[in-house]
Amino acid sequence: MTDAHYAVCEYRIEGKPDGPTLVFIHGWPDNASLWRKQVAALGADFRCVLLTLPNFGEQSVRAGGFDFPELTRRIVATIRQVHPEGQVGLVTHDWGAYLGYLLEQQHPELFVKMAALDIGGHLSPGLKQALMITAYQWALIAAWLVGGVIPPLGGLLAQGVGKVIGVPSRQRAALRSRCGYPYFYLWRNLLLPWKRTHLLGRYRPQCPVLFLFGERKPMMFHSARWLQIVADSGGHAEGIPGAGHWFMETHAETVNKRILDWFGELYLGSVYLGSE
Repeated sequence: MTDAHYAVCEYRIEGKPDGPTLVFIHGWPDNASLWRKQVAALGADFRCVLLTLPNFGEQSVRAGGFDFPELTRRIVATIRQVHPEGQVGLVTHDWGAYLGYLLEQQHPELFVKMAALDIGGHLSPGLKQALMITAYQWALIAAWLVGGVIPPLGGLLAQGVGKVIGVPSRQRAALRSRCGYPYFYLWRNLLLPWKRTHLLGRYRPQCPVLFLFGERKPMMFHSARWLQIVADSGGHAEGIPGAGHWFMETHAETVNKRILDWFGELYLGSVYLGSE
């Protein structure tokens, strides 16, 4: 089955119907509503396609979730359905950023530019950060496994983990354990050598990347090398002072300006100004 014939993700389209298309991909534990403040700012100029990843919506799509190859095929099918010809701009966050890198690596012809928020395409954590990352990700895997048998209990466990790691109350209230499957497939693919081809591996973007990250977090999800890779792509990397992981909500004005200038330079003739 080709990518174009795969089932598509849940999506909705907002903004300017005949404007340049931007595709938005959220991460854990969000859905398309994550981008509401960006759509409000960008919708006058851009056609905004807002994806909700499988199992992150109101209904479960598959109890076991989806490994990355099938997820990317579904997203590619969705993009080709909503934008059959030409390239799109890509805006991503968290797991959406990781999926965006996989998509761009496999289908560079689809994307003209990318804006990736808070998760880089290369990570080299120290021991403390590695232990922190491992601990919360395996806690979410445990909640996902429990939720496969007793969904309410899995949901409570996932919400508890979310509270510990600082998930905003809006997202935490609707958090479901079935959203945890990307962590399971990440670790399964890491631990089984014959599955590692499902992961990102060595990655250098073929389109320019705007990389924004929060500076006020207990751990960073990118390396110094990634910042250089972004620069080499013809892109721009910038930390948002005082911002955590969900800075598209807490620092929406800054994020919206950066994204508008980044894509507007290409589509609307505006000039990217960088840091204020």
